[in-house]
Amino acid sequence: MLSSLLPALAGAGEAINYARLGWMDEAAIAARPANSRPRVNPGCRGTWVTPIPMSVRPGKIDESPVEGEAAWVYFDPEGASKLRGDVRISQPGRTIQADDAEISTGRDNGRFTGNILLAEPGLVLAGKQADMNLAGKTAHLDSVEFVSTLLNAHGKATTIDRKENGELRFDRVEYSTCEPDHRVWYFSARKLRLDPTTGRGTVRQARLHVGGVPLVNIPYFNFPIDARRMTGLLVPRFGSTNDGGFDFAQPIYFNLAPNYDMTLTPRLLSRRGLMAESEFRYLTGEHGSGELQLAMLPSDKLYQNNDRQQASWRHRYQDGHVRAATLVNYVSDSAYFTDLGTDLSQSSATHQERTGEVEYYGSGWSVLGRVQGFQTIDPLLTDISKPYARLPQVLFRGEQPLGHDLSMRVLSEMTRFNRTVNDGSGTEVNGERWRFEPRLGYRLQRPWGFVAPELSLRQLAYRLENSPGSQPDMINNPVLSLDSGLTFERDSGRFTQTLEPRMFYIYSPYKDQSSLPNFDTATSTFSFAQLFRSSRFSGGDRIDDANQVSLGVTSRWLDKDDGHERLRASVGEVFYLRDRKVRLNATDPVASDGTSGVAGELALQLNRDWSGSADSLWTPAAQAAQVGVQLHYLPDTADRLFNIGYSYRREILSLNQKALSQASASLIHPLGGSWHFMGLMQYDLNNNVTQDSLAGLRYDACCWRVSLYRRQFLADPDNISAANQRRTAFFIEITLKGLAGISSGVNDLLSNKVFGYRQIQESFRPSFRENR
Repeated sequence: MLSSLLPALAGAGEAINYARLGWMDEAAIAARPANSRPRVNPGCRGTWVTPIPMSVRPGKIDESPVEGEAAWVYFDPEGASKLRGDVRISQPGRTIQADDAEISTGRDNGRFTGNILLAEPGLVLAGKQADMNLAGKTAHLDSVEFVSTLLNAHGKATTIDRKENGELRFDRVEYSTCEPDHRVWYFSARKLRLDPTTGRGTVRQARLHVGGVPLVNIPYFNFPIDARRMTGLLVPRFGSTNDGGFDFAQPIYFNLAPNYDMTLTPRLLSRRGLMAESEFRYLTGEHGSGELQLAMLPSDKLYQNNDRQQASWRHRYQDGHVRAATLVNYVSDSAYFTDLGTDLSQSSATHQERTGEVEYYGSGWSVLGRVQGFQTIDPLLTDISKPYARLPQVLFRGEQPLGHDLSMRVLSEMTRFNRTVNDGSGTEVNGERWRFEPRLGYRLQRPWGFVAPELSLRQLAYRLENSPGSQPDMINNPVLSLDSGLTFERDSGRFTQTLEPRMFYIYSPYKDQSSLPNFDTATSTFSFAQLFRSSRFSGGDRIDDANQVSLGVTSRWLDKDDGHERLRASVGEVFYLRDRKVRLNATDPVASDGTSGVAGELALQLNRDWSGSADSLWTPAAQAAQVGVQLHYLPDTADRLFNIGYSYRREILSLNQKALSQASASLIHPLGGSWHFMGLMQYDLNNNVTQDSLAGLRYDACCWRVSLYRRQFLADPDNISAANQRRTAFFIEITLKGLAGISSGVNDLLSNKVFGYRQIQESFRPSFRENR
C-alpha cells in the first residue's frame, strides 16, 4: 500500500532505529556468509532487507488464517481480550508485532501499543500506536517510519490513516531514496493523500531539501500512484551547442482521455528563438492507433529568419487477417535534424518517407498493397538521383508444403514507378513493372547435413513511358540451384569442434537486359553471407546470369560445460564458370573475374568478459577490399567497458562503394569512489579528421547522479569540406533517484553507438530485486 507514496517525500528528525526496519550497513553485510550477502546498489553503503520479501503473495485478509502469540494472554469471551509482552499476530504475507495489544469483543478491532512493527511483502512500518480494523477496512497509526524495498526508499509520517475505500492520508510525511544515515536529499510535505480509486496522490505544502537546504517550495501538486496517466510536467531537457546556444525544453503532458493524450514542449534556444514541439497519441477500438508529431521554430535567427518545421504521422491497424500502416514525414530543410533534432544519434537524412500500406494474409500467403513516396531534402541531389515513388505496388507471396520435403513458393509483383525530372539531369522514364517468380524446392534435413535443390522461373516485364528506345520484351529466365552442407563433430578436450562444409551451385542463362530501366535495384554488398544467395542484386530490375559454385566452410568450438559457442570461423569463395554480362548500368564493365575473392568471418568469445569479431573480403588479386575488426570488454560487474574497432573499404565503383578507413573506440571506466569516465571517438583515417567524439564524467551516488558531457561532431561526415559543419555541444544530466531529473538525450546516443552501454545503464539503476 504505502509503496505507492513514491515520488513525493522525506526529511530529518529524531533518531530512528533503521536496523529494526531492515537496514544493513556495510559492516552488517560483511558479517554475513559470502553466499547469503544481499545485493547492494552501486554507490550505496548498505541496503534494505525486509522480513517478508516482495515475491510473497499475501492471502486475503478476511479468508486467511490468523495466528497470535504473546507472553501473557487474557481472553474474555464477553469483552476485550488483552495480550502483553512480545505480541505477534500473523497471516500469510502479513505480520504485526507490538509490546501490548487489546482485541475488541467482536474480534474485529485491535489497539496495538509500544514498538509496533507491521510487515507486508517488501514493506515495513514501525510506530508507537496503531488502531486497526482486523478485517482490513480502516487503520490509524501514530509516529510511523516506513521502508519500501521496491523503491529502495524510506520515510516517516506523524500519522497515517487508511479509509474504508483504501484511501491513505498522511500528516507531515517525508521520503528519500538515500541511505538513512546519509540523506543527500529528501522531500517533505505537510499533507499527503493517496486515493486508489482515482489513481492519484495529492500533496500540500511540499518542499525539496538538498544537503539540508530547502530548494523548492510547492504549495500544491498531485501525481499518479499507479499506471493511470495524469496531466503534469515531465522531465525537462537541457543542453548547449556552439551554434544554437543554451537549449532548454520543458515537456508538459496532457491526459486528455483514456484513449488519447498529448505532450506539448515549449523549447528555448537562446541564439535561435522560441520553438514549440508536440506529440499527440491516440488509440481507437476499431481503427488502430497512432501518433502525430509537430514542431515549429518561427524565424530562426541563425537560418536567415526562415521558419523551420517538422511533422510526422504514424498509424497502425491490425484486425484478424488485415494489417495496415501509414507513415508520413515532412521536414522544412536538410539541416533541421542536425540543428534542432532531439535525437542526438540521428544523422542528417536525405529523404523523408511517406508510405501507406494494407496487407491481407492467410495460412502461408499474403497480399500487400502499398503507395510510397519520398520528400528529398538534400538540395545537392539532382532529379535523376532521387528515388522513385511506388504508385502503387501490389505484392503477393505464397508458400505451400507439398509433402515429402517438397514445397512451392510464389512471388508476384505489379508496381508503377514514377519520378519527375525537371532539371535536365537525365531522361524521365516512368512506367509499370511486373515480376513473377514461382519456385519448387526440396529440402532433406538430417543431423549429418542437408541437401536442398530448387528450380524456379523468373519473369520480368515492363510498360514504360518516355522510354528512349522500344519497349523491352518480357524476360523469362529459368534458375536452377543446389544448396548442400555437411556437419562433422569431434571431441577436442573441453570443446566440441564442428566442421561444416557447404556448397552452393546456381545456374541461370544470360538474357540481355541493357534496355531495362533501374527503378529500385542496387548491387548487394558482398560478404560471406552473399556466397549462398541466389542473386547479386537487391531489387527487382535485374535477373542474374549465373553459372557458379560457392564453396565455404564453417568451424565452431562449443564449450561442453555450458554449450556456448566460443569460436566461429567461416571462409568461402565463389568460382565463376563464365562472365557475368548482366550489369546494373549500361556503362558498367562486364564482370570477368574467375572468382569472387575470399570472404571470411570470425566471432570469438574468449571468456565471460572479452569478445571479438572480424570480417574480411579479398579481391581475386589478393588485395583487401573490406576489413572489419572489433574487440569488446564487458565484465560481469557491468561497471566498465572498452570497445575498439577498425573498418576499411576499398573504393569499388561497380558496387557504388566509397573508400572508408575508420577507427572507433569507446570507454567507460571507474575513476575511484563513485566517479566514472565516459569516452567515445570515431576517426576518419583517410581524411585525418575526427567525425565524432564525446567525453564525460559521471558521479553516481546511492540516491542521486550527475553527468557532464562534451561532444564534438561533424554535421555531415561525408562532406568534410562543408563550412560551419563542426558542432560542439555540452550536456548535463541530473537525477534524484526516485524523483524526476534533468535529461539531455545523450543516453540515446551512447546506447546506439557504444556496445554494452545498455547493460551498464541497467547495472546503475536501483535494483528492484528483493534481498532476503
